[in-house]
Amino acid sequence: MAARKANDSTLKKAIFESRIGILSLLFISFALKAGLRLWLIRHVNFWETGYGLYYKIAHNFLTTGGLYLQGGHSLYIADKLYAVRTPLYPLFIALIAKLSNFSASAFIIAEAFISTLTVALVYKITKDFFSTNAAFLSAFLYAFYPYAFIHDTQLQENVLYNFFSLASVMCLLFAINKKRGLLFFLSGLVLGAATLTRASHLMHTFSLIVLVLFILRKNLKEVSRYAGLILIGLTLVLSPWLIRNKRLLGSFTITSLTGGTLAEAHNEFTFRYFPYKGSIDQSTRLYRSYLHETRDAELKAIAGNETLQNKWFRNLAVDYIVKHKKQTLMRGVYKVAVNFLGILSPLQSPAKNWSYFLSYWLLTLLALKSLPRIKHTVYFKLFLTLCLSQAAFSFIFWAHSSHRGFLDPMLAVSAGIGLALFLFSSEKHACTIRTF
Repeated sequence: MAARKANDSTLKKAIFESRIGILSLLFISFALKAGLRLWLIRHVNFWETGYGLYYKIAHNFLTTGGLYLQGGHSLYIADKLYAVRTPLYPLFIALIAKLSNFSASAFIIAEAFISTLTVALVYKITKDFFSTNAAFLSAFLYAFYPYAFIHDTQLQENVLYNFFSLASVMCLLFAINKKRGLLFFLSGLVLGAATLTRASHLMHTFSLIVLVLFILRKNLKEVSRYAGLILIGLTLVLSPWLIRNKRLLGSFTITSLTGGTLAEAHNEFTFRYFPYKGSIDQSTRLYRSYLHETRDAELKAIAGNETLQNKWFRNLAVDYIVKHKKQTLMRGVYKVAVNFLGILSPLQSPAKNWSYFLSYWLLTLLALKSLPRIKHTVYFKLFLTLCLSQAAFSFIFWAHSSHRGFLDPMLAVSAGIGLALFLFSSEKHACTIRTF
């Protein structure tokens, strides 16, 4: 028995606690993600898969110097749309394309690398937060989490967004723990980067700022200073985009798509395909046809004006909500459930559906096991705040599985701790978890 324990301890040190162990995990994860995507696209044009609109925006930037989308998008009609998408992911595509002459292989490798950096952040947070054993397990769970493993190398902003979102959480953890102004300023910068990757993160950003105010509320002078530093960092990152949109569209806006997205979520056709039969885009196409049949003159009057279309669709959605209050409430609860029940949205092949369901609930159940140990920590408060913020966003607008994927790295952190508590007696009897 003693010899077996000694062997287990040696194995644990060699794999879980060594630098070689985590570096090997990161390399294997990177190689498999990149290799699988390169194999999957061997007979297709990668730039025509996934969210091809990002490629079109990047291509326009490289050829004309302007960030815009041609030919309309979603419910919007215009020769050029300037702010339907935030700029960071198209600029990332443009950078790699410029350096590699539009090599899909180079871009896939770059995305796999960023995905691997996210795994490294999962490891870092868990190690500083709990233990090296839990950190390795968290990193392993996220490195091979099926949805991220496949999705992170597609032509979609998820991989970059997940990285910045988790990086902002790590910055806030260290900032709150160490009480250093520079770290709060850095948190603002990274929160800004996440927002410029996906506009919906603006809601999550302000939710996190409110949480910081609450956590540090005992010292009003201190909390005012730190919140101000976050806002300064955030403003520095967002200002160029806001000023550019003011110049082109006449308003300081992160995205002009808010009204259109709200209208997509609140109309007679929203649930014809969304959330499981197909994507929200399919429901939107039906709605667009209906509007052209019933309100064509109004649409023609605002065609080509991005700002007017944003306002018109917002008012249309609000009018629908006012006339269907009970339906809006019931639909909102359902949309929140879509985010957190672990059912792939939209549904795909049985293998993908079951893979997502089982892996999601594996992480969730392991995370629940860690709850008694982490429920009083700042980390858990940050995670819970992001979950509630995403639930609120889903209630108001809509979200497929990919839109809640930024929560998965944090879920993996909790799951790794839960698994460590299950596997290692030393973790069960540890004195206390770090409060940050």
